[in-house]
Amino acid sequence: MKSKHPALRLLRDYGVITLGCAIYAVSFQWFFQPNNIAMGGFTGVGQIFNRLLPFLPVGTIVILMNVPLFILGVRRQGLKILISSLFATVVSNLMIDGLDAVYTFQPMDSMLACIYGGVLLGVSSGLLLTVGATTGGTELAARLLKYKFRGLSIGRLCLTLDVTVIILYAMTFHNINYTLYGIVSMYISS
Repeated sequence: MKSKHPALRLLRDYGVITLGCAIYAVSFQWFFQPNNIAMGGFTGVGQIFNRLLPFLPVGTIVILMNVPLFILGVRRQGLKILISSLFATVVSNLMIDGLDAVYTFQPMDSMLACIYGGVLLGVSSGLLLTVGATTGGTELAARLLKYKFRGLSIGRLCLTLDVTVIILYAMTFHNINYTLYGIVSMYISS
């Protein structure tokens, strides 16, 4: 039920964003990172940088990579929608780094990790999109690309961008299994 009072609606929206961010962070830290499953988007690029330079936290890398995209997005999306997405980007990535600092999830069966990671990732993205926010990265890029490719859904655009990052992951680490699991996971989340 939507509230008519703007302050309550804003509080509800940011509560949904925070819940989506928490699900996103748990999904990444529980299913993707400990199982070396390639993740798409800027988080996947963050994974690549983190593996090459382990002292750089994934969340921090992702926040820094999103800055130029947000600057470009202000013109097309408007300041209001970008503020909620900026909040989501910062909160989700701080949660990723914070969760990494306090708890280490153990690896599990890769197929289970890619299925459940994809489901939670999709739930997270869905929650954020219902209130007009994204975690930045490919979601924001897909929203911006939607202006040019009107016939494609945001989900399909995200999938294309995510698979591109996953292929880069494969080329960097020469591991096709974790790449294929990542593609399955991104398909499920889309």
